[in-house]
Amino acid sequence: MSGTIAGRAAATLTAARSRSTPIGPLTSWRKKFLREKRGRDTRTGAIEPRHRDLRLLPAAAVAWITAAGVVRLDASSALLGAVVLATLALCSVIGCLASGRVRRVAVPCVVPLAIATLVCAPASASLAARTSGPVSTAVQEQSAITAVVHATSDAAMISPDRFTGSSRFMVEGTLTAGTLDGVRFTAGTPVVVIGPVSWQPVAASDSVRTAGRLLPTKPGDRAAALLIAATSPQVTSPAGWTTVPAELRTDFSQLSSRLTGEGGLLPGMVIGDRSTLDENLAADMQTTGMTHLTAVSGANCSYLLAFVFLGARALRLPRLPSAVLGILALIGFVILVRPEPSVLRAALMGGIGVAAVLSGRGKVPLALLLLTVVVLLTIDPWLHASFAFMLSVAAAAGLILFGPVLALRLSRFMPLLVAQLVAVPIAAQLFCAPILTLLQPTLPLYSVPANLAASPVVPFVTIVGMAAVGLIAVAEPLAVPLVLVAGWGTAWVGAVATFFASAPGATLPWVGGPVGVILTGMLSAAIVLAVTFSPRRRTVTPGPGRSTKVNPLPGSNRNEAHSGHGRIGALLWLAVGCVAGLAAVSLWPPGRPDNGTWHIAACDVGQGDAFAVRTGERSVILIDTGPEPDDVDACLDRLAVDTVELLVLTHLHADHYGGIEGVSRDRTVQRILYSSSEPALPTTVTAVPAQQVSPERLIAGMTGEHGDGGSYGRVSWTVLWPEAGAPIDSENNSSAVLDVVIDTDAAPDVAVLLTGDLEEDAARAMLRASPGLSERGVQILKVAHHGARNGGLDLAHALKPRLALISAGRDNDYGHPHPTITAGLSAAGITVARTDQLGTFLVSIQDDSLRVHR
Repeated sequence: MSGTIAGRAAATLTAARSRSTPIGPLTSWRKKFLREKRGRDTRTGAIEPRHRDLRLLPAAAVAWITAAGVVRLDASSALLGAVVLATLALCSVIGCLASGRVRRVAVPCVVPLAIATLVCAPASASLAARTSGPVSTAVQEQSAITAVVHATSDAAMISPDRFTGSSRFMVEGTLTAGTLDGVRFTAGTPVVVIGPVSWQPVAASDSVRTAGRLLPTKPGDRAAALLIAATSPQVTSPAGWTTVPAELRTDFSQLSSRLTGEGGLLPGMVIGDRSTLDENLAADMQTTGMTHLTAVSGANCSYLLAFVFLGARALRLPRLPSAVLGILALIGFVILVRPEPSVLRAALMGGIGVAAVLSGRGKVPLALLLLTVVVLLTIDPWLHASFAFMLSVAAAAGLILFGPVLALRLSRFMPLLVAQLVAVPIAAQLFCAPILTLLQPTLPLYSVPANLAASPVVPFVTIVGMAAVGLIAVAEPLAVPLVLVAGWGTAWVGAVATFFASAPGATLPWVGGPVGVILTGMLSAAIVLAVTFSPRRRTVTPGPGRSTKVNPLPGSNRNEAHSGHGRIGALLWLAVGCVAGLAAVSLWPPGRPDNGTWHIAACDVGQGDAFAVRTGERSVILIDTGPEPDDVDACLDRLAVDTVELLVLTHLHADHYGGIEGVSRDRTVQRILYSSSEPALPTTVTAVPAQQVSPERLIAGMTGEHGDGGSYGRVSWTVLWPEAGAPIDSENNSSAVLDVVIDTDAAPDVAVLLTGDLEEDAARAMLRASPGLSERGVQILKVAHHGARNGGLDLAHALKPRLALISAGRDNDYGHPHPTITAGLSAAGITVARTDQLGTFLVSIQDDSLRVHR
């Protein structure tokens, strides 16, 4: 009896890793397979259908949708929504009781309304806490404050500053108090702090005092504000027992670094500390689809809970004490590694599973997963947008829904245990693949074999590593043997990643964005359907010399005469589909537009500018290069550009000229013009042009013309700013302003004003110096300085463009574009197109209209 209960408990603990192809315990699949075999009728060979409880699926969907909506509201609107939903739920209950159709009406009406109410009510309280005190006003005004922040994460290095190249670090935390305009306040606002290298030592649970400027974040973001720290942090570390988890983490990481030479992988796999991970090994793990093994996720909870529970049962402890020990171990583990989304999901699912076993309800994994989703989104609705949470849920769903089916099909060609090992990473990868496409539009070709090779040691490393952490708390020397043994396991994982990463074609390019998600989802669905509904006719021999045909499994072709031919046909079609998908990607490079449908391109180069004006089939005028060579090179490749007739560097800030080396890669650059308040050019500019083109300083009045007037029109340009001898007080105000006119035979002339990072005062001076510009106006305006507030709205109001272009990095640290700029443009009836929202986008001139497309 005890063995059965232990097996059932272990089966409910199968969990998925958060990032790619999770590996979990296989006990539940073996029992499911054996149960299906026992369900066959010996005379007919029929298999009992598998029961999957989908009653909670609508509840989980409603919780997810409600969470996505409520976090974008203010506190009062969220509370009003909760009251309305609660009222509707109460009316539905009364209607159910009055009609006598409780079961028929309650599930589709009352339950979704009740779930939506449960999500909205606590969310309204959280939203109120986020904006308490003067924080909301300070964020909108981008005010400077002194702040006390309680850190909830360790400092993590991010991309260096675009202008200075200095290292920067990011810390997540809660703004608990501060001073604004000499007045002290208290708050509970989640923030993300961006600080210089002096912030590197900050750890979770530290209290940090600093000064900086608050910037707004996007609606729905977990952080209500971005705090750009202007000073070094004054850190106050916690005292008492609360420091024990952090000390254990530090001691284990230091001990493993001293004793093992496997690239710093052991702390990541055991306690989620990636600070010691070698960069090359991290790249290899990413290339082979094994990134999930470099950090703690849901599977670790499964291993630990199963080990403790089954160990206690092996010592003949009753079910309740065994379950309590498992839950206590799980709580301690979550505290030690910190509650990441996938860990929370797996921990909660494991706890519910143990409760289900103890209550006699048995295991219903899909129902447990759905209930976990509902509970977690009720507690924290911001989880709905967490990629880690989405991947964790998707992987768990793949293991529960498709894993047993795939293992059953594969068991006809290989031993059951091998089939289960092979099915685990495949099932998880298929369900996670569409989400992973958003994060990285590539296909790791060797992900499945790499994960198969690494999977046997992952539970071993987790359990031995956790035992070592426990011994460190008692006496560090006792943990040395266990750390050495666990290090051998992680050395094997690292060797597997390095081997497959160096294999030919380790990653294949794939289409990014929504198109990539749809294509990946269709390909994954095709594989799942082909496996699930493949013909499965069997023949059994009940007695000597007698043969009896058996009924097919549900979903099979009942008229199939030859099961072998059916299986071969299904596999053939599956192979044809995979080959066709790969061929489509090879013949259709990601993001390449139709060469005949655009006149202006805004390249997504992150936090920077790069605009191309088309002058021929494969030639352009390029205004600025963005900060990184690879980004602008990739954009020009996708536009099929091989000649840059004119390169204009509007001014010499790195986010406008830093990518110049990428422009000249396999392309001809015919002329370079630049503007600057500095007397000399940076070596980055002077060292690049392979064609020995000498950069020329431009001034107002310079003109030029390109194009032959054919299908792409004739492009003329005039420099309006800076004027010769005009006083220039900053590099931004030295930005070249180009008035570009595109003359096509099929449409009226289109005037485009390109403004660099021109600030408001210089913009007014430029308008005064060019009175004809205000009288004529323009059709397209490149908004100055990435939409920063100091660029102002004077140009937009004076020139009345139909379309405004903004180039800014997605989730950039500067708050670009500023809400007052975008709101002012919209209020003026100007359509706004932004690279931080659209990525690289194109503008086409069609008759009397402008069309923006990707």
